[in-house]
Amino acid sequence: MGQLEGTVALVTETAVGIGRAIAEPYGREGATLVVNYSKSRTEAEATAQLVTQAGGGAVPLRADVARDREVRAMVAQTPEHCGRVDPLVNHAGIPVWRPAATS
Repeated sequence: MGQLEGTVALVTETAVGIGRAIAEPYGREGATLVVNYSKSRTEAEATAQLVTQAGGGAVPLRADVARDREVRAMVAQTPEHCGRVDPLVNHAGIPVWRPAATS
């Protein structure tokens, strides 16, 4: 039994990259994970498969975290699919590109 057995975690932007790297250990510890994605359902389903193969559960939910309405809808949908949210990991951000300073 993992340390997160019976918990439901929502990790933003979980389909690829750092989010995917965060997701797999949650599954290994027995959590059910909401796999948030904004663009690629295929990638989210691949991440969900990694989580379930590691021993957890997974539910892909689409929401662009840059859009407040979509985030609120995702949070509202989570209990319908999983019952609740225990930890929330919000690692997503919005990049701001600025030109490098020149000497």
